[in-house]
Order: sequence, then structure tokens, then C-alpha cells
Amino acid sequence: MILSWWGLPVAIGTLANFPRLSQRADASVWAVVFAWMATGCLLNARRCHRVHCFISGPVLLLGAAFAALSASGVIEPAAGMFSNIINGTLLLALLAFVPEMVWKRYA
Repeated sequence: MILSWWGLPVAIGTLANFPRLSQRADASVWAVVFAWMATGCLLNARRCHRVHCFISGPVLLLGAAFAALSASGVIEPAAGMFSNIINGTLLLALLAFVPEMVWKRYA
């Protein structure tokens, strides 16, 4: 289950970088990947009330929105900025586990 909601999308997003797609095509892939992962987090937050799900769901939605705006041409980020936003989104989603370690696991 974890592999289908988070592992597979990250692998797809990472593999999309290897064929040297255009930034818009790459952004399209990441928009779908982040939306998929956000859906999993938000469904999990609703079902089990894990603290990290309440944090990572909105973070991933923001990443999906940025990638979708970039893919559609509404915003034109610099080449390095796009990868920084993608990496930052993934890092923030990963750091969402820290509050569970410090305080409590369930909201």
C-alpha cells in the first residue's frame, strides 16, 4: 500500500528526469505525482488522523499546484528554481514526520 501511494510516484517523478524532458513536461509529471501523493495523505489523515498526514497533504498539494502552474505556462520559474521547489516539497513532506517524533503521533 505504501509503495503504491508514495514509492511508485516518487520513482516515476525521478525517472522522468532521465530522458531530458522539457521543463513543462517534467512539471506535468510532477503535478500528477504530487496530486496522487497528496490524495493518499489526505485520505490517510481523514481515516487515521496521523499528524504527518495533516502536514504533508497540504504541502504536496502546494507542490502539485506549483508544478501544474509551471506546466501550463502560467509561471515560468528559472531552471534551478523548479528543481529546488520539487526537492523542497519532497523534503517538507519528509520533515512532516518530525512533529510525530517530538509530540504525538495522532491528532
